[in-house]
Amino acid sequence: MLYRIFTEDKNRKKLEKIASKYFPGYTIFKAQGFWRLQKENSLIMEFIIEDNDVKINKLAEEIKKENKQEAVLVQKIKNSQWMI
Repeated sequence: MLYRIFTEDKNRKKLEKIASKYFPGYTIFKAQGFWRLQKENSLIMEFIIEDNDVKINKLAEEIKKENKQEAVLVQKIKNSQWMI
C-alpha cells in the first residue's frame, strides 16, 4: 500500500524524526501547496507499507500537532511494488 501525507514544510528535521519512529524507510518531496488560497511550502511524505491505517493516522496526528495545523491530507493508494 502507498500512503502519502501532505503537510506544511515548517520543521523538516523534526518531521523526519517523528516519521522515523513509525517507519524505517520513506520518501519526502518538497512541494508548493495552497490552502484556502494561501500559498505554502509543503512536504509530501510517502510510505510503502502493508495496509496499516492505524499507524499512518497516528503519524499524521503527530505531524499535524507538531506543525500546529488544522488538518493534514492523507492518501491511501493501492499499488504494486518490488525491489530489483
